[in-house]
Amino acid sequence: MKTGLIIFGMVICVIASSAADDPALITKGEQLFLTKVCATCHQVKPDQIAPAGIAMKAPKFIGDFWGKERDVTLGFGGPVKKAMFDDAYFIESIRNPIAKIAKEAAAPMPPPPQVDDNEMKALIAYVKSLSGSKGAKGVLKDLTYKLYEGSWTKLPDFSSLTPKQSGAIADGVIDQNISKRRDGFALVFEGKLTVPKEGTFTFRLGSDDGSRLEVNGKEIISNDGIHAETEKEGSAKLPAGEHVVRVSYFEQAGGEHLGLSVRGPGIGQLQLARESVATKSASTQTGIPIEPANGEAVIYRNFIEGASPRGIGVGYPEKLNLCFDANTMQLAMLWQGSFIDGARHWSGRGTGFQPPSGFYVLKLTKEQPFAALQNAEAPWPKIKVRAENIQFRGYRLAEQRRPVFQYDVGKARVEDYSAPVAGEKPSFIRQLTITDSGSESLWYLAAADGSIVAKAGGYKIGKDLHITFPGWTGPAPLLRESAGRKELLLLVPLKEGGAKFSQQYHWDLE
Repeated sequence: MKTGLIIFGMVICVIASSAADDPALITKGEQLFLTKVCATCHQVKPDQIAPAGIAMKAPKFIGDFWGKERDVTLGFGGPVKKAMFDDAYFIESIRNPIAKIAKEAAAPMPPPPQVDDNEMKALIAYVKSLSGSKGAKGVLKDLTYKLYEGSWTKLPDFSSLTPKQSGAIADGVIDQNISKRRDGFALVFEGKLTVPKEGTFTFRLGSDDGSRLEVNGKEIISNDGIHAETEKEGSAKLPAGEHVVRVSYFEQAGGEHLGLSVRGPGIGQLQLARESVATKSASTQTGIPIEPANGEAVIYRNFIEGASPRGIGVGYPEKLNLCFDANTMQLAMLWQGSFIDGARHWSGRGTGFQPPSGFYVLKLTKEQPFAALQNAEAPWPKIKVRAENIQFRGYRLAEQRRPVFQYDVGKARVEDYSAPVAGEKPSFIRQLTITDSGSESLWYLAAADGSIVAKAGGYKIGKDLHITFPGWTGPAPLLRESAGRKELLLLVPLKEGGAKFSQQYHWDLE
C-alpha cells in the first residue's frame, strides 16, 4: 500500500491507494473516469479518440506511463521541471490542476467535478491499470506487417498490390491499430510461432471485416467478406519447432476488430493479437445491465453494435434509448426498453461490439446531417471515415444529465439535443440549434432510404419509422432520388446567423 501526502495551503490530505490490480476497484474507477468527464480529454484506447483531447493536447493514458518521469510546467507557461507520474502527481493533478501542467498541453486542465478520497482510490487503480503492456505476450518471432489502403468487399490479391507501409513489429503482437485509418485499409502480418511438442493445434480467428489465417503456407481459417465481428476455428497438426503464421485482414467501414488465439499441447492457450477472440457465447454475454437511475439519463461510451467505434449510447428513464455516432454526427439507432449490458466491455479485456438490450431497434441513416450543397441537385457528401467539414466538439449535460451534443459545421456551431417522449406511441424529438454561422443556409439530411413516402403530415421511412418536423416554417422538404436511393432534405435558412428546428422520430409498427 502506498500513501500520497499532498499539502494545499494548511490542508493536509492523505490518500491511501489500494492495490492497483483489484478488479472491483478498477471497474469502479473506469465508471468514474466516464462520469467525472476524464474521458472527454484523456485518450485511453488507440482507436477511441477523446473528443476534447485533440484541441487541448491532453496527455494520453496509453503505453507505459505510470512511474515514469514527464516534463511539466509549474503553472501554465512556467518553468519546466520533471515530475514522476505516481499517486501523488495524479492526486495533485485533480485537486490542483494548475500546479503542474503537462508540457505538451495547450491549456490547463479545467477543474473536474469533486472527487472524494474513495473515488480517488478507484481512479488511481483504473488509470494505473492502463499503464504498461496489455494483452498478448508477444510470442510471434520476427513479426512483420504490410499495410494497404483501398476499399474491398473481400480480401484482395495482395501479391498484385503495393503496400503503403511495411515494417517489423518489435513486441511480436498482431495489432490492426498500426493503421492510422479506421476504414478502408488492409494488413498482412507474418511471423514465426514456436511449439514445443508435436500435436494438433486449434486456432481461433475473429474479425470485423474479413480475415484469413495460413500456417506454413496452408489456409487454416477463412473468415472473409464484410461482416460484424465473427469468430471461426480451424486446426492444424504441427511438429515441434517453428512455423510461419500469416494473417491477412481488411476493414471496409464501421467497426474494426482482429483477434487470434491458439491452443495445443505444451502451450495451453496463447493470445497472438492485441485484441482477444470472443468466446462462442460472447455476443450474448450478460450480467451487468446498465439502466438509468434517480430520474437521470445514463451514458455508455464504448463499442456499440450498429454504430462506428465512436458511438455514444444514452439511456433515458422513459425507457427510450439512442446511440449518437460521433463519426457522422447522426443518431445511429433508437430503441425501446432496456438500455445495454456492460458485461462484454466491463469483464475481461472487453473487446467487440455490444448490441442494444431492448427491442424495436430503429437503425437510422449513416450519412452526415448537414452540408453546404451548391444546389438542390448536388450529391450528398459520402463519408469515408468521418463527416466532411464537420468537427465533433463533445457534449454538455443539461437537466437530468441529458447530453447536448456539440459539433461545428464549417463556421456554424450546432447543438444537437434529443428528448424522449413517453406514452402509448413513444417517440424522440431531436432539437437542432445552429449559431455563429457565416452562411445564409445549410442543407439538412432528415432521412435516406430505399423507401420514403409522404404520410400523415410527415414521411414514412422504410418499414418502421415515421418522421415529422414540428413547428417547421422553412421551405417545403425536398424528396429526391440520388445515388440509387431516396433522400429527404430540408433547406435551413440561417436568419441573422442562426436557426432552430426539430425533427420527431416515431415508431410506426402498425
